[in-house]
Amino acid sequence: MTPFVLIDTHCHLYQIADVEAAVRRAAEQDVRRIVVVSEDAASMRKALDLKGRFDGVMAGLGLHPALVNRMPAAEVEAGLAFIGAHLGEADALGEAGLDFKVLERPEDEAFQRSVLERQFEMARAAKRPVNLHSRRALRETLEEAVRFRRETGLNAQMHWFTQSRKLVRKACDQGIYVSAGPSVLDRPDTQEVVRAIADDLLLLETDSPVPFGEEQSEPAWVRRVAQKVAEVRGTDYETLAGRVAENFERYLGRG
Repeated sequence: MTPFVLIDTHCHLYQIADVEAAVRRAAEQDVRRIVVVSEDAASMRKALDLKGRFDGVMAGLGLHPALVNRMPAAEVEAGLAFIGAHLGEADALGEAGLDFKVLERPEDEAFQRSVLERQFEMARAAKRPVNLHSRRALRETLEEAVRFRRETGLNAQMHWFTQSRKLVRKACDQGIYVSAGPSVLDRPDTQEVVRAIADDLLLLETDSPVPFGEEQSEPAWVRRVAQKVAEVRGTDYETLAGRVAENFERYLGRG
């Protein structure tokens, strides 16, 4: 892998209208590997389909924590069954995790945790790393990531985990990967947190197609993110790109 191969480690490519054009624009910006994470059984099928259609596209299978409390029980079970049957065909478990913003009933948190634990068991069985969501549950999700890594020896990535410098340092102390996304482009608070990510645990993402201002993000934005991260960390773009590529290989268990 050359130092100029960039990786979008977390996006929802199936939500972009013209996927082929988005993949082409990404390649033009040296973004040649794209991890498509999923949210439910339907998007898991789409992620696997995109992995089969495009070179460099990788798949994450998972149940999004913001959805599991709203799904009928049968739909949750169907999603878990799909993960159990197909995770070996994918590259990571994700997007899984905890989301306390959506909690409405006392039992909702416990249910999210139970679904996450079952997904962790499947990741352990398939020997796949995990890609974790943590909205309003930063500390709690980090604790789960650390436990998963200790118990399995597999890696965990904290997606969009750039809200707290203190928690990023805790994550890095425990060998947990942290991905920086487009919020680094114009948010000084995010830039400050990104400086705290350990060199060997830094990843990049877009969470496409999340909008920023009047623009819709897409995987090609990883180049912009990489350039800004290099700037705020006081290093050159080529060095950072090469380091992040090496980090991603280790995250997958290949480095």
